[in-house]
Amino acid sequence: MSTVDAHPRDAAPVMIDARSGPAKRESARDIMVSGLSKAYGKVDVLRDLSFTLHDGEFLTLLGPSGSGKTTTLGIIAGFVHPDHGDVRVGDRSLVDLSPRHRNLGIVFQNYALFPHLTVGANVEFGLRMRNVARPERQRRARRMLERVGLGDFAERIPAQLSGGQQQRVALARALVIDPAALLLDEPLGALDRRMRQQVEIELKDIQRDTGVSVLHVTHDQEEAMVMSDRIAVMNAGRIEQIDTPTTIYNYPRSRFVAAFLGEANLFDVEVHESDGTHVTVTYGDGSTGAVHISGGFGPTGARRHGIVCVRPERVRFVGDAELAANTVEGTLVACQHLGSTVRNVVRAMDREVIVTYPGHAAMGTQVPGTRVRIGWGSADAQLLGEAT
Repeated sequence: MSTVDAHPRDAAPVMIDARSGPAKRESARDIMVSGLSKAYGKVDVLRDLSFTLHDGEFLTLLGPSGSGKTTTLGIIAGFVHPDHGDVRVGDRSLVDLSPRHRNLGIVFQNYALFPHLTVGANVEFGLRMRNVARPERQRRARRMLERVGLGDFAERIPAQLSGGQQQRVALARALVIDPAALLLDEPLGALDRRMRQQVEIELKDIQRDTGVSVLHVTHDQEEAMVMSDRIAVMNAGRIEQIDTPTTIYNYPRSRFVAAFLGEANLFDVEVHESDGTHVTVTYGDGSTGAVHISGGFGPTGARRHGIVCVRPERVRFVGDAELAANTVEGTLVACQHLGSTVRNVVRAMDREVIVTYPGHAAMGTQVPGTRVRIGWGSADAQLLGEAT
């Protein structure tokens, strides 16, 4: 007898504290953000925000518009003054320093290149503001342009470059001053999808090569997943979860994180007894199952309400001879072929449940309107926390 639950992916996962991410050794070059609060009138934009950008790390602040990520970047850069809190590098506070005295490289979405200056002069600009002698700044600018693949473009002006090339010039200008960290404000937002994917790879390669710390702001989930060592998911001025991309995707701690990062099937359940790692739950149709406790859920005892998250790629169609820790019945509504994947929509428990397969998988003919059984293993389903 085959079993859906007996699958290598169902092995008990090794959990990382999703509140703080993997442990890192402290460094004098770490940028420590502590207790930041900022309000505009009666609107709280940041609420007691704290995190650390570790030396050499690529950390992304990910969230929707209005979540506070750009304000956070502005405070670190020196463009915005916080109402409360501090930003420190080692034992030095940056809060009362002007932007030019913070030694931070900044790359904006619109590049902010000087249109009347050559590429070389644009890259030299920060060095000139620091009174670096002309021969030395020209040497350093040439070296940085070569590093970003534009060694032959020094005499051109920005209008003669593509969007991706202009972005690399902006990156070279930010890196040439040897910054304590690189701040990226939606840096790829103006690029088309193909160019953005190419620049993502190049940017990550340059970051690894230089070892510079990067704080990256974006609302693009794919961009964050591809480039980041850690992601801080922001919502309403707070960080809901900060951890590695893999951990946040597989083990979200809240409904918001689960729904914002990738596609998710979310079920309201009643929670019963727990062994500390897994817990028995009852779904809306009365069926019972076993799920993994992802985090943020207190001790279980009497019946309580919770939220279970199952990623679409973890759901499978279940035959009569198969078993699963969690099984529900429904009706197939749609079967969408998307090239690399097939996206199935199943109506079950008064909601739509998404089931995805690789496009090459031979699943047989799925006819909309057919009654189907779907299931997932106990480690495929994460108990997030109490319903609100």
